[in-house]
Amino acid sequence: MMRSFLPLTAVVLLVSLFMSSCGRAPVDRIGHPDGQSVPEIQPVTLADLERQIESRQGRVVLVNVWATWCVPCREEFPDLLRVRRDFAPRGFDLVLVSADFESQLPQAYTFLGEQGVDFETYHKRGRDQEFIEGLEPRWSGALPATILFAADGAREEFWEGKVTYEQLARRIEPLLIPAT
Repeated sequence: MMRSFLPLTAVVLLVSLFMSSCGRAPVDRIGHPDGQSVPEIQPVTLADLERQIESRQGRVVLVNVWATWCVPCREEFPDLLRVRRDFAPRGFDLVLVSADFESQLPQAYTFLGEQGVDFETYHKRGRDQEFIEGLEPRWSGALPATILFAADGAREEFWEGKVTYEQLARRIEPLLIPAT
């Protein structure tokens, strides 16, 4: 089976070389590209993310690590947001973590705005390998990466590469508060 995604560590060098030759988008005082109304993207380390997951005990949590330069990440985004809309009332949270470089945050804000994201999102900070291995030992570093946590905080599922609404719904549904 041919994979359509690249390891995060392999792409880092290519993207940094590309970004160093590009200009930055205009950014206002709080880091948003001009005209965007997206909540501020919060920096998050592995320890911060683990605390975020723990603080949501009692809710099913889906963590998705993505980047604007990752085509499969961008393709799956509408399905992630649909899952959030459909299941949030039944005890579900979506946590989005951008793996973009800090210099790419204007593009991340623009993308999030285009997708209609109106909730807090995060930007990965710290060393890639520590983050990857600490978040999910099976994760090669390829993007997108998605991890499903049950309401008690236990890991239920891990996907590396693009995932569909149907795949997500099939695994999330049984973990949720029953519909009334």
